[in-house]
Amino acid sequence: MATQDTHPKHPHLLATDTPIESPVGILERWRQHRAEHQRRVIVQWLRRTANRTDEPHPIARRRQALLHYRAAAVRIELLEIAATLEHTHNPDPDCMAALHDLLANGCDSPLYNPDIHVSELRATLHYVRSRL
Repeated sequence: MATQDTHPKHPHLLATDTPIESPVGILERWRQHRAEHQRRVIVQWLRRTANRTDEPHPIARRRQALLHYRAAAVRIELLEIAATLEHTHNPDPDCMAALHDLLANGCDSPLYNPDIHVSELRATLHYVRSRL
């Protein structure tokens, strides 16, 4: 009596309920997951920046680079962008890069560098809102 082999030599040739996913599909899913994670992080960052508009204690101010008066001036715009971005599934990559630079780049961001005119902040926010 012949028995069927319990461990076939070519398991990828077995008929299964779930199709075997190609490496390209896995890579695309990873990229989508990564983009979704970055979008959520920037939304949280925008809200955190918008909510840090009150002037800190003079001693604590030395350790914080954020220009609170500028964050207070654009608080509503930051919150609107965060809400719009939260509901956007495929945001423009250039828009995401501009937001990341605005929030993270302390040297070249008008939120952190007092030498950069506040009009640059408004122009960046206008650009981001128009692209979303």
